[in-house]
Amino acid sequence: MTAISILIAVFLAFFLLGLMYKGAVLKKLDVTVSLSNSRAMEGARLVLTTVLTNYKWLPLPWVAVKFKISRHLIFADMENAQVTDYYYRNDLYNILMRQRITRRLSFECGKRGYYRLDAVDLTAWDILMEAKSAAIIECDAHLTVYPASLPAPVIDNLCVQIYGQLRAHNIMHPDPFSFRGIREYSPNDPLKSINFKASAKAQELMVNQWEYMNARQVILMYNLQRYNIWHNEVLDEYTIKLVASLAEQLISQNVPVRFITNGRAIKTGNAAMATEKTALSDEATFVPEGVGELQLERILEALALLDLEQTNIAPFSDIFSRAAEEYKLEPEYWLISTYHGPDLEAAYAKLMAQGARTVWILPRSLGIRMDTEDITLSPEIREQIILA
Repeated sequence: MTAISILIAVFLAFFLLGLMYKGAVLKKLDVTVSLSNSRAMEGARLVLTTVLTNYKWLPLPWVAVKFKISRHLIFADMENAQVTDYYYRNDLYNILMRQRITRRLSFECGKRGYYRLDAVDLTAWDILMEAKSAAIIECDAHLTVYPASLPAPVIDNLCVQIYGQLRAHNIMHPDPFSFRGIREYSPNDPLKSINFKASAKAQELMVNQWEYMNARQVILMYNLQRYNIWHNEVLDEYTIKLVASLAEQLISQNVPVRFITNGRAIKTGNAAMATEKTALSDEATFVPEGVGELQLERILEALALLDLEQTNIAPFSDIFSRAAEEYKLEPEYWLISTYHGPDLEAAYAKLMAQGARTVWILPRSLGIRMDTEDITLSPEIREQIILA
């Protein structure tokens, strides 16, 4: 009789537990996923935080939280995870009543781009492991990864070549606020440049030397045009880093910079970045002229969001010509383009013949030797190409 009573009591207990959990497994159970920052540089380390909260007075012995995110975010913890086309993670929790569990996963931003985690799969079982409930929990964790900069010596050397090119082929005006040194007088020097104190000491005429002024603005022009549908992703990413580094260098010198590219941004669903509305807006991405850290951030964001998989890229010769018509000869035009077809060469040569301050930077194929003789351009243009 006692055994029967025990069996009845156990049955009633299980029955009551079943009633208690029925329809209540996912009630007052919440999960949130967040990133430690919404913007970061390529190579930076951030943290993804998962918070699972059980607000009810019922424990849950088995809760699964699943999500997927880009494999270009490199997680250090591979337990309960696998990487194929995405980084897939499936964490299991044993959560008591009125408890909150927080887990943090460190990861490295392996590649520039835009990454989003907009949903989490939540699955839970009751204490008897009989009733299973599942739901998709929406979230809004997004991250924009800016391209990394190239090493400073590489960019410094490149800028020396660029300024040398501009001084050799264009008129540059001395900057009276940037003293560079003293040298002997030559007949072409203006009398106002004579340093009489230094001349008296040297017993001959000496003149002051000044640094040359940069243009009142620089237009960075990045051409994504290709010869066919295939593209060298490694070279493209290197070129993006090169553009970012040049922008950073110019802005650090307080030079007003405008950015133009015939690449288009991926769709993010967020508020659009500041862009310039022109007749070319449907064919290209513009960042209007500006200076300072905010301007650099705008350019880096434009580069971060560039879609390299697009196929219908507008010919840059058209953009180049129309941009020159709009901005005239005031700025310096820095063209960064691996493509060097006859259409682009003609547009570049025309602007150069009009007297504009121009320079063409051609990133070379990584791991492949390239000389100016390998570039299918006219000798006049080819000798002015700067290989980067």
